[in-house]
Amino acid sequence: MTLLNEAQVEQLKEITTHLRQVRQEKSIRIEEIAAQTLIRSGVLQALEEERFEELPEPIFVQGFIRRYGDALGLDGNALSYAFITNAVRQDSNNNHKNSNNKPNTYIPLVVTYILLLVAASAGLFYTLNPPQITSESPTPEDNTQQSIVSN
Repeated sequence: MTLLNEAQVEQLKEITTHLRQVRQEKSIRIEEIAAQTLIRSGVLQALEEERFEELPEPIFVQGFIRRYGDALGLDGNALSYAFITNAVRQDSNNNHKNSNNKPNTYIPLVVTYILLLVAASAGLFYTLNPPQITSESPTPEDNTQQSIVSN
């Protein structure tokens, strides 16, 4: 899993502790939850045992939390939203910091459109007005006209 900040880890710990407590209060085995949610029992155990380094990316964890909560009769959307808003906020801050270090090589889209229009116009002009090929050898029509003039 990608590195989580301390707030994200704490939020995930709270959520998974709550899910584990509800599951144990209802006397539901983790294998039953795995069968109902189609989440591998190893992933559910990693969630409950706070082995977060074994989990996939946060967006997948959000889905696991939502389905796990729904299977227990809780509001899975609210649980997953609480985790993902924290994760998204941290990721967007990291992306903003990283983007400031990169040189700005932004080319406006308008420039691309103008170049495309110029190329299309040149191609259309060439197609409609092909270059005139001048040859030094006379064509058969020119030979006939010269022979009529000489006679």
